[in-house]
Amino acid sequence: MPDEQTDPDQGESPTVSSVQGQEAIGRDDADGTATRANDETASGEVPVESASVEQHPLKRSAPRGPGCFKLGCVTLVLLLVTVGGFLYIVAAGLDPSLGPGNAGARNVAKAAVTSLSKNPSVESTQIMQAGANSNTGSVAEVKAHLKADTPVDSAADMLPSTCSAAQRNSVWGTVTVGIIFTWNMKGTEIDVYFNCRGPASKLRTGVQHDLAPASEAATIMRNGDTSSLEVDYADVTTPPSTLTATSGSPTIKTFTMNGWKVTSTSNTEGQFPTTVSFEQVITAARQASPAGSIDLNGTTLSVTGLVTDERKGLTPEAAAPVIHTVADCQSAGLTTLQLNDEARKEPSSDDLWLTFTCNNGTWASQFDSPSPSDTEILNKAAEL
Repeated sequence: MPDEQTDPDQGESPTVSSVQGQEAIGRDDADGTATRANDETASGEVPVESASVEQHPLKRSAPRGPGCFKLGCVTLVLLLVTVGGFLYIVAAGLDPSLGPGNAGARNVAKAAVTSLSKNPSVESTQIMQAGANSNTGSVAEVKAHLKADTPVDSAADMLPSTCSAAQRNSVWGTVTVGIIFTWNMKGTEIDVYFNCRGPASKLRTGVQHDLAPASEAATIMRNGDTSSLEVDYADVTTPPSTLTATSGSPTIKTFTMNGWKVTSTSNTEGQFPTTVSFEQVITAARQASPAGSIDLNGTTLSVTGLVTDERKGLTPEAAAPVIHTVADCQSAGLTTLQLNDEARKEPSSDDLWLTFTCNNGTWASQFDSPSPSDTEILNKAAEL
């Protein structure tokens, strides 16, 4: 019957749709099962890496990259520099020649040479010493050879300017600067060390006073900073005119007259005794011997050479004239008179001396109970 006829298209469509729907549902179920499985795995199982992190939270290490490596290198370099610097400071303290003071001394010496070389009175220069050690510290010494007969005032002006130029380069601490002037000044051989301590005016005056005997003395020498100035007049017929002139530093002056060598020593300020007549003392001493030595140091006068016969020793006849010459010890500015009791023996700690002291303006034995020889000598001197 027509009502019971079915359209083929309509009959097949539900069937196909049903099948396709079931396939879709199956896929969804499969996907759902997989999803649930994954969810169960996510909720029920812990991955190895996650478990490791969660079980050891304190052992989690920071990531290591190029930046961290560079930071470690910088730290190591800084550590090595610090340790090396510390060791260098220790080594330089034990041996200054390893420290910057050594190079600093050389720079100072070069600056002094440069300054001196510009002066027309300088023929040549020479670095004598430039360095540092544990005994002297940093030292720079330069020698300047001056032209013959260069005036003393020129050297006096040269010293402060050279010192100033040298000390401007003393950037590594204190450097002891010394300038040596050497030349012939009207017959006087000069080879004198001058330090650079003090203002320019003091340095200039020191040179002028130290070299005042130039043209009269035979030699004027000073070897170093701690040495006394030595002025030797050689053989003379009368005491030198500059013998008692004040020097700019501790000085020893010597001359030989009529066979007797005289040595006069200044105090620390360069001042000399002026109240002892060496000419009269030599005249008195020559009555006993043609040669000997006389030494005046401060307020002590020492005479060696009065004994001509060791078997007799110092006789009253030999000693009395000398004592008589300086009888007024207070006016002579003397406190002690020493007469050597051995023949031709230079003064030393082992020498035998007869010693007299100034007591109320007259000479007396150094002993409260004088020996017979002391008394005899003093009595003989009183008779003259």
